[in-house]
Amino acid sequence: MTTTTPAPAPPQIPAGYAPVQADLTAWVTTPFSFLAGATLFRGQLQGTEALSGWTLAELDTVLEDPYGGWSATATGSQAAWSWLCPAGCSGWYEITLDGLTNAQSGTSEVWTALYVDGAAYQVASGADGSATTASGSSGSVMVPLLGGSDYVSMYIYSSGSVNTPATAGRYPSMEIAWISS
Repeated sequence: MTTTTPAPAPPQIPAGYAPVQADLTAWVTTPFSFLAGATLFRGQLQGTEALSGWTLAELDTVLEDPYGGWSATATGSQAAWSWLCPAGCSGWYEITLDGLTNAQSGTSEVWTALYVDGAAYQVASGADGSATTASGSSGSVMVPLLGGSDYVSMYIYSSGSVNTPATAGRYPSMEIAWISS
């Protein structure tokens, strides 16, 4: 079970104030926990999704999300099937995308792309596939994100009409790791 840890906030120390344990936790322990636990999100698409052209990957299984940034429904601050960068956590992130398809006739290309705030940001990977075997591509993107406002989502491209696999070890996935501020 994943617990939600609050995002670290900059310390506010008034002149003449004597800190207590809760202050030290907020100033030192919480930021250190954030920095030491670099992975902020890991999710997979374990159900089957039809692909044809660029398709939003509707990741249905969250493996890790300690800051609660994933949303499968649209909210006032993010689109459906996206991860919102935690408030106070602006910085550089490495986002790894794995796009996989089932073996079906007509697949010749599989690509993955990262979208930031609903717009295409960068293609993470691309590969020629085969019409007779399962196809896939994997790659990472370094992206600066603004905490509390930027959200990211994953798209998979297939040149033919295929499905994502529903087989353990072959699920399309997205992983987000904090790199630096």
